[in-house]
Amino acid sequence: MNLEAGRAERKVVEIVNQPITHLPRSGPVSAFAPGWFHPGATTPDFNNVDVRSTQELTYEGHVTSDLNPTEMFIGSELEFNVMTKYFYSDRMLPKKRLSNSEMIEINGLYRVIGSDEQAVLMRWLAIIGLAVVGLCLGVALLLLFRRTRQLATG
Repeated sequence: MNLEAGRAERKVVEIVNQPITHLPRSGPVSAFAPGWFHPGATTPDFNNVDVRSTQELTYEGHVTSDLNPTEMFIGSELEFNVMTKYFYSDRMLPKKRLSNSEMIEINGLYRVIGSDEQAVLMRWLAIIGLAVVGLCLGVALLLLFRRTRQLATG
């Protein structure tokens, strides 16, 4: 990973994991269980995804989870996004609703990450290609050497 892609990933983590409002639990709340999110995360298609199209605004009123039974959170301040979940650093808490400008910024950062992934893939393909060419040349030289020996002794 190059330096620019590393910075892009750190910036995505910073945006996606912004602090949220914590309130002591009181009154009616919607409870989520088990936890806020199912296990695992899909790796985004960094070159093509638009995180604005995958933002889910499913939380209404005050919400809590079995992970935070003494707290509640303001549903209108929260979101879930399957294409940013890969970068959730603390799955014990819900995630802050991102603004349109923050999601556009993430899309740009994703393109930087995707470009780096493609560059890494191309480097590996070049290395593999060179190894195959080297192997073929080695085999060709070995066959040429054997043929030359056969003609010389033959």
